[in-house]
Amino acid sequence: MKRIIFIIMIFGISLFMMAGCDDSPARPEFDAKISIFGFLWGGEALTQDRGITITYTQPPEAYYDLNAAAVKDADVTLTDETSGTSYTLTADPDNPAYFYNVDLIIQPDVTYTLTVVTDDRTVRATTHVPQALTLETDLDSENVNEEYHENLGYEKPVYITSPNESQLILVDMYCNEEWNTAEYINPFFTDDPYPQNEEEYDQGMNAEPRHIWAIIPYRYLIAPDFENRHTVFWYSSMIVFYGSNTMQILAIDDNYHHYLTDEHPEWSGGVESGIGCFGSVCGEDYELNIIKP
Repeated sequence: MKRIIFIIMIFGISLFMMAGCDDSPARPEFDAKISIFGFLWGGEALTQDRGITITYTQPPEAYYDLNAAAVKDADVTLTDETSGTSYTLTADPDNPAYFYNVDLIIQPDVTYTLTVVTDDRTVRATTHVPQALTLETDLDSENVNEEYHENLGYEKPVYITSPNESQLILVDMYCNEEWNTAEYINPFFTDDPYPQNEEEYDQGMNAEPRHIWAIIPYRYLIAPDFENRHTVFWYSSMIVFYGSNTMQILAIDDNYHHYLTDEHPEWSGGVESGIGCFGSVCGEDYELNIIKP
């Protein structure tokens, strides 16, 4: 997940920086913004791996270094708006951009407010964690699933139960192979089974075909072929390459939805007086290793 959201984060920050960059020598002086990026996972601890990335945007001409961009010496708190309890988030000195608290278990259906206070500014962001999903499937969420492509999808559906009929469901498929080792299951462009370059592998606004996602309202997932249960069986069509792939099936909050779909994502992720996305999700990751016949 970190790899996926980090790529999205860099894309958003780059858009922000380029928007203020032109060929005029009189362009305004660069004004660093605080960027927040991360998700609260309902039912999970806020570990470093699921930590919230808090950085300063960097000048367009600067080499981007995540540790150098980290917001240091900030007071970062996460407040449970139901109980009124606030938790301090801290960063490891070796990874100063990621703020977390391993003792904090994120509760579904609860609103949380993140507050970042530095010497000269305060940035806030609020998310309401979706209600918990129940997922039933023969896929294993704890271990890598070694599978042939034809044995997935219709043969191994994922049944979803949500208490919220209006809940938005994100089905996200991401290939973890390097572009020069990735092999198409069914080549898109030619008979060559391998991408010709990284651009072909990562092309498109959403980095298709490497990264393909779909957002569907829960109520539209009713499948007549599966006794009218809410079912994701078409995920196999999102698997483009053999090898390692990660599938996520998530209930997502409004902030993440707007960040994924709005025209200016860096301004649409629920961050006040800053940029980025502070969202929340409930669901599961499934690691798939697609075996070539």
